[in-house]
Amino acid sequence: MRLITLSTEQKNMKRTFYSLVLLFYLVLSLAAIEIGPLREITLSQTDETFIQKAGSFIVTEDEMLLVFDTKAGHIKIFDLSGKLVKIFGRKGMGPNEFVTPFSSAYKSPYFIFADFGRRSFFIYKTTGANFDFVKSFLNLRMANDFQFIDDKKLLVSGYKVDKDRQEYNLYEYDFETDQNEFILPVEISYGFKSLKRFKKVYDEEIAYIGATQYCDFMGNSIYLAWEGDINIIKINRKNRATFSFGKKTANYVKPYLTPEIRKAYDQRNDRLIYKLINRMSFVMDIFVLKSGKIGLVYVGPLEKNKRLNVMLQIYEPNGQFIKEFEVLNSRGDYHSDLGFYFSKDKNLFYIMDRETSETFDQFYKVHEYRVIE
Repeated sequence: MRLITLSTEQKNMKRTFYSLVLLFYLVLSLAAIEIGPLREITLSQTDETFIQKAGSFIVTEDEMLLVFDTKAGHIKIFDLSGKLVKIFGRKGMGPNEFVTPFSSAYKSPYFIFADFGRRSFFIYKTTGANFDFVKSFLNLRMANDFQFIDDKKLLVSGYKVDKDRQEYNLYEYDFETDQNEFILPVEISYGFKSLKRFKKVYDEEIAYIGATQYCDFMGNSIYLAWEGDINIIKINRKNRATFSFGKKTANYVKPYLTPEIRKAYDQRNDRLIYKLINRMSFVMDIFVLKSGKIGLVYVGPLEKNKRLNVMLQIYEPNGQFIKEFEVLNSRGDYHSDLGFYFSKDKNLFYIMDRETSETFDQFYKVHEYRVIE
């Protein structure tokens, strides 16, 4: 058999060829990600059914849009034309009564929400606009964000202490057995190696900027992000190995504490606080697409046209940055006016924006988008 040997020049040409082919497919894959706006849904408002303060919202498979009204203490149910179908619950401490329903998650046919006033989670089964009570349980420290892992278990971003008094900010909770599986210590969840150092920075900075964290998962990969930094932590569910990634683009302004913000907090001047932090950007949520790619949403800073830009970043599962999109020029006054919900099965996401009109001081409009891969 005759062996064919390549010259150095031929080898270099071959390597260049394969590099170009790889680059071509990489560019092709990056360009394939697009955001398609679908529709805008204006939620009907009357004096009797006015949304006082939307804490969060979800969209069910039956195309019902559930708004958790933290101030009114109940759930307002709309169809996707924006028409109010009915109101579920009322303010109180009894069955189907709530105080401040806030964070929520959905996995057909169940939804769960945290009531900060009652320090409890509530789980219901949905059929259209009808809800059947399944379970409630206490959670004294509450949670920033949570996702259904299955019908009996949650992934929770929130403070919890184990039996050895070690502090965690990410864990799995089995609400059938009332058992916790702890995943990430609190200091690591914010990017610190030392708990002592974290607590010092938390008291001096993070507590003023905002401590909310967001989580999602796919298979054995969990993703966590803090609202105060574009720094996504990827955690292996099996061996707890972690690595971090994130790209701070020219559109992003990392939150920072100023003497003016500290003084405004000391004076409890909420209007001034929001005016000052509107100069910065805040992570709004994190989610995993059907393909395994990761989406990170952030909002701000306030533009010269007095609009808050909602931005979406897409990453490969290995952390490689793909693309950043400007999704919406929000009419809300503050980043906390906005709500976000992602439907993983359909690659759809929704942004709830608060606007004003001559008829009402404020009303809510939901923008629907599809991630096209």
